[in-house]
Amino acid sequence: MGKKVNRGVKPKVNGKKVLKRIRAVFIMLLLGGAGFGIYKLSSSVERPDLTVDSVNYARMSFFEGALYSAEEHDDSDSEDNAVAAFLPQLFEENYPLEVETESQYILVYDVTANEILYAKNANVRCYPASTTKILTAAVILDNVDESFEFTAGDELDFVNPGSSLAYLSRGNVLNTEMVIDALMLASGNDASYTAAANVGRFITGDPSLSARQATDAFVYAMNDTLKKIGADDTVFTNPDGFHDDDHYTTLADMLKVTLYSKDKPLIKESAKKTDRYAEYLTGETVYWQNSNRLINSSNDIYYMYATGLKTGMTDQAGYCVVATAERFGHEVICMVFGGAASDIRWNDTIALLDGAFEYIKKEAADD
Repeated sequence: MGKKVNRGVKPKVNGKKVLKRIRAVFIMLLLGGAGFGIYKLSSSVERPDLTVDSVNYARMSFFEGALYSAEEHDDSDSEDNAVAAFLPQLFEENYPLEVETESQYILVYDVTANEILYAKNANVRCYPASTTKILTAAVILDNVDESFEFTAGDELDFVNPGSSLAYLSRGNVLNTEMVIDALMLASGNDASYTAAANVGRFITGDPSLSARQATDAFVYAMNDTLKKIGADDTVFTNPDGFHDDDHYTTLADMLKVTLYSKDKPLIKESAKKTDRYAEYLTGETVYWQNSNRLINSSNDIYYMYATGLKTGMTDQAGYCVVATAERFGHEVICMVFGGAASDIRWNDTIALLDGAFEYIKKEAADD
């Protein structure tokens, strides 16, 4: 209970005293307002509206080995925008493949022939879940080399409950190959944030950035990359793909992300691994298994022509996969998002890949 206040006898009103009290109260309000403003200013220091000026920092270019600044980069001539040439096909009603599918969003692309084989809601916004990590891995490799060391720190606090994990703890040190495997195999959200914070400090040249500021810098770089490759209907708000209403894409854009990322050597090799025992540079050991069942011959979803790439799942995104496969001298990318169940995702993907390669074989025979 609160302490009772003895209010005493109501005093007589004294005009001068009232004026003094009003002045005192007014001064207190001014001081209180100023103090609150200072508090708000100081509380914003930890997470300001961070704007990283890409003109004033250099990172690895989209063309391996070169450095670029935003002023020097001409999007109109970029090889990364070559996919724009076939985007009008996404509005066609008829495609070579006639496959019954259940998933909400689908796009099948023959990389070798530069041909869309099947599309369903490919220009409709959807959630990418952990397929986001395809771009996360690419941005890492755009900025640091294989000798870079990643130290897990306070950014692990940003990992949401229920996340898929690579089982990192503060102080663990990983090299670049380990981080890419932690993303592509284990789909570790903890690895995503560790990578983001370490690379964010590197690309800004400021090792003193807080975990939040460094992560924000990395996410800025992700969106900068999306802009450069022409993925104009995609916004990423985090490096791991954990659900956020403002974190979205389209399959047309995810195709650009995949084409941009899939042939980077560490991503390409990682995507083929079924599992890995890893020993961190600090001595801890961990086991990761690839969530992409298409490449694992020990299960009934195995697809012998599969070469990668990445799965994803949240309640809002449904079951997703970006699958790559090679047969008859053709590489095919099959993206299936919004599956109501895991089996639906895999059934649609295998049916589409089989249909794609049957079509490719027939076309070759006709030629």
